[in-house]
Amino acid sequence: MKIGFVVHFFDFRNDVRRVIEEVAKRYQVVLFARPADVANMQALVPPGVELRIFQERKTTLSNRAWEQLFRLCGRLPESRKNYYLMEVFKISLLKSVQARRKASRMLQISMKLPHFFRYDDYLDKLSYTGLTPIADIDQFILFTEISDDYLFARLVRENKPLKVYVYSWDHPCKQKRYSQRAHYLVWNEGLKQDMVDLQGVAAERITITGASQFGYVKQFREIANHEGHNPFPFSYIYFGCAIGAPEMAIREVEVIRRISQLMMRATPDLKLVVRPYPVLKDWDAVCRLPETCSNVVMDSHYKQKGLVIADSVIMDKFLRMYHAQAFLHMGTTLGFEACFTDTPSVLIDFADLAKEKRALSLYSFVHQYQNEKYLMPAGSYPNVVRDENELVSLLKKAATSKSELLAYNQAVRQTTQLTSFEAFAANLISKPVAVTLAS
Repeated sequence: MKIGFVVHFFDFRNDVRRVIEEVAKRYQVVLFARPADVANMQALVPPGVELRIFQERKTTLSNRAWEQLFRLCGRLPESRKNYYLMEVFKISLLKSVQARRKASRMLQISMKLPHFFRYDDYLDKLSYTGLTPIADIDQFILFTEISDDYLFARLVRENKPLKVYVYSWDHPCKQKRYSQRAHYLVWNEGLKQDMVDLQGVAAERITITGASQFGYVKQFREIANHEGHNPFPFSYIYFGCAIGAPEMAIREVEVIRRISQLMMRATPDLKLVVRPYPVLKDWDAVCRLPETCSNVVMDSHYKQKGLVIADSVIMDKFLRMYHAQAFLHMGTTLGFEACFTDTPSVLIDFADLAKEKRALSLYSFVHQYQNEKYLMPAGSYPNVVRDENELVSLLKKAATSKSELLAYNQAVRQTTQLTSFEAFAANLISKPVAVTLAS
């Protein structure tokens, strides 16, 4: 059997490469890539795997019109607020001031218009080249967000057997490219329900496979002994930065400074180790923290020019979590991953941040749909910190008996079963594929 993977961010997603390597042990594999992505992919393609370029887009007036209509009036997820926040966030990352202004203007227009245009209707309107050789592929696997509407349109309209893996826990609440003609694979029961509630996908078209990203967590948990490998010669709290937008990253630094000052008074024997957000382009504001905060230590050893990192760096991240007294964050997948360790995962949700009125605010970032659903579980847990007094109390407890703070970890991690890369790859191939043309 020949499996076709339609991939993007291939250099950044170590877990996807690991899964493809596992699949390639049993099946023929073809990677379909956009021309712009090939240069970053070629050195990373596993031995025996074919790299095939696709270019299905036709530049026509009608296609451009349909693209614009979907951009402005495409059906949104029910979590409209979260969708809007993520669009504002993406706009803030654009390099050109002119590009940001144009994109912002288009977004504001879009949010005032009716969103009647379904993704399936959009796919049916597009005209594609049909030039990519796909007849030899027995099964296609794509990842959210769909990287190319034209190739996807061809696959669904020619009724190719296909699946779409919902790559991240926040994708159903912030994206709009979901078809009723695909079969979706998700992390857990909660995400399956998100796909039904937010995207209107029929439950019978959704299967639970586990999370590919968490393969590294499972691998780390299976290592027998971590005790003799403390990366720092001191006790510490570990803070994982979560924000890639420069404007918001500066605000996150201000919160870290507040935490540092609290620790100096409440837990002077603990250091605050800060891990910058990997894809934040300018780390200067974060890395200058030790200049004014004597108890802050930067953990920036993994910084490099490209997005490719070694698996050992990922495992080292978990080692640094493991030896910390607590892991602090403001809404990140790392906070989810930390729940699978015996280090308390702590979500900073200072109530005073709610006073910020702009869309790009720390409060709106912390209170994204997925954070509220998965990282703020029902019940009373001190790990969701609302003010500085609560944080001081938690820090003191973490310094002496962090095991008392692990009930929260258990509550969060019970939503998702850890799966090895080998098992995930098997699930990916064996689960049902979409074979009907319902739209």
